[in-house]
Amino acid sequence: MKKALVAVLLIAAVSFVGPAKVEANYLSLNFGVITDSSFSFKPFLWTGGMTIDIPLGNVFTLCPEGYFVVHNFEFGAFIFAPSVMLNFNFKEFFAGAGVSKWFLLGNDINGSPSSDFSLKLNAGFQGADMRLCAFLFTPFNGLFKSAAVGATIGFVF
Repeated sequence: MKKALVAVLLIAAVSFVGPAKVEANYLSLNFGVITDSSFSFKPFLWTGGMTIDIPLGNVFTLCPEGYFVVHNFEFGAFIFAPSVMLNFNFKEFFAGAGVSKWFLLGNDINGSPSSDFSLKLNAGFQGADMRLCAFLFTPFNGLFKSAAVGATIGFVF
């Protein structure tokens, strides 16, 4: 929890360095896949979601995002995975880190179980019309001992 608080404070500090008027300059709809760190794709998980890019100065971008994760297009139970990322941008390329928390939702489950906060790392390319991204989720408790990895392609508006 301390690391999540430090991440939020870091994002807040960087936002004070950014421009006085902040507005989102990109919205992307993203689709992709997720698997575990063995790359077995068992189970095979599909993702769909949205990312909003909010510039913080010339090189940093604050990116709130939300993804739905489903197994084989079965929607009885699915995961909602919101994240907040701080990306460093170099021309069309970006890399960043942030926090994420996963929520298991749907009709086929009782209650609403959720994960602990996780570290999310990402890197990719964003052009005028397309966004390609590779990412890794790992829990703060036991960093990099278990991980989910994935990739998305996005359409920028």
